[in-house]
Amino acid sequence: MRRISIGILVLFACLAAVVSVHADAPGRIVSINLCSDILAADLAAPGTLKSVFRLGRDPHDSAVAHLLQDVPPNDGRIEDILPFAPDLVLAHRYTSPFTLDLLRRIGVPVVTVKDARSFADIRDNIETVASALGREPEGRALIARFDAEMEAARRAGPRAPTAILYQDLGGAVTPDSILGRILAHTGFRNAIENENPFGLVYPGIEDVIAMRPELVAIGIYRPGQPSQASALLQHPALRLYRTRYAREVDLPARDWNCSTRYVTAIAARLAATYDAMLAREPAQ
Repeated sequence: MRRISIGILVLFACLAAVVSVHADAPGRIVSINLCSDILAADLAAPGTLKSVFRLGRDPHDSAVAHLLQDVPPNDGRIEDILPFAPDLVLAHRYTSPFTLDLLRRIGVPVVTVKDARSFADIRDNIETVASALGREPEGRALIARFDAEMEAARRAGPRAPTAILYQDLGGAVTPDSILGRILAHTGFRNAIENENPFGLVYPGIEDVIAMRPELVAIGIYRPGQPSQASALLQHPALRLYRTRYAREVDLPARDWNCSTRYVTAIAARLAATYDAMLAREPAQ
């Protein structure tokens, strides 16, 4: 365990005093995870969000980067958090246990969000953060907007075209993942049928082509920036299949990272693709 300086111990005492005064009205909020950043950007009262995790400001990773450019970044470390004297820290369940435990031990309230594997989980995370911030009406409004946008993207046509959602490193989403659920919600049948706790499987290029998906949805983190992670998506055989035999749609990672309400942008894009595919088919 790292040695804590006397200066930091003094700051701990100051933090405890701040928390005791403002326990019912957090006014110095620090978010230390991309997932909580996105929720905080939507829900925090103006001027109360004092720092966010560095990825929250990156437009490739974050759907709310444009809202956070003036908010100081942090790396999620205790030494990054304490100078802001927060009266509430927002994090993820899988944030460093050391950091979360230390914050709780010095009396700083910590609220964590969870991995969203369903639409209900997305609503739960909104409710959790809205309640912690005392912004319940704003939370209800966001949930209503999410539900309306998802309903607008719902498709249930005469048939369900087969689809695969293929990501960097060759990961394909399973039906029970959040993206798998969105495929089904927008009228597609996932070519991947098996499940696992991680929501991803890793079929080879030959396996993907053998599935003969009618839609290849490409999820890539940094379009236009070649990397070893994205190299598989550019395999000549897969590119040939996508060009000649399937429809293709790109799904920016910033809209599905952390599975927040911004997955509605993914749903809308898939719904539009579904409509276009069925419009090209001859009438029965």
